[in-house]
Amino acid sequence: MGWQALLRYALLLLALPAAAAAEDNAQNEGNDPFTPKGALQLQDYFQPFLNNRVGSGANQTNLRGVLPHDAFGVPQFARASFPVLASAWGPGGSETGIGDLTIFNTVVVAVGGAKVGAGPLVIAPTATSASLGERKWQLGGEGIASVRHAWGLTGAFVAYQQSLDRQSQSLTVQPLVTYNLEHGYYLRSSGIASFDLVRHNTVVPLGIGLGRAIPLAGGRILNFFIEPQYSLIRIGDGVPTFQVYSGINFQFPLGGNSR
Repeated sequence: MGWQALLRYALLLLALPAAAAAEDNAQNEGNDPFTPKGALQLQDYFQPFLNNRVGSGANQTNLRGVLPHDAFGVPQFARASFPVLASAWGPGGSETGIGDLTIFNTVVVAVGGAKVGAGPLVIAPTATSASLGERKWQLGGEGIASVRHAWGLTGAFVAYQQSLDRQSQSLTVQPLVTYNLEHGYYLRSSGIASFDLVRHNTVVPLGIGLGRAIPLAGGRILNFFIEPQYSLIRIGDGVPTFQVYSGINFQFPLGGNSR
């Protein structure tokens, strides 16, 4: 499934009639990274314009799995993200394949009204081309925080990673803000600021999007969104000037827990 198909599905779901029995705070449940439910996510970044590269673009469709668990009696979350379809194109041609696999695990603690998690991150060199991934083993760490509000959700993801040869090092910061509307709709902003510490490339996007969370039977939630993002800061050739982030997420209880 490419970005066009994913975009069509998201637009169709956004237009569905309101659910007959809406669940309170379905938006918060569907968007909180620490909701204690398993999840399957299909998310896409479509980048039709790249800085200083006329006629070039890229697209990446990620398949993600989220697994809450309590190994060693400690609440934790594990997530794997695999670019099942990655492509890059320009005046010199195009390439299509898969990207690098990313896995991280976080230990979760409550701090007042917030939940905070941190843990190790590993990137496996599964990319089929150097233009679709670093193709190097990378290690690092990921930190996550989230706070639920009556009006929505605030949170952040921070990750650092470097290759074993130290020729690749990067820092990413992703604020997450949602504002709940009626009938499961919500506004969202979740642009990922990326800082390449070796090549000194930088991109800081601002996104404003629309999503919808639909509660299903048995505590399951279907969540989908479209978020255009414009890069307020872009330093370096090839960083995105504009991109469209879209996704379809499905959450489901584990272990007989309907919540």
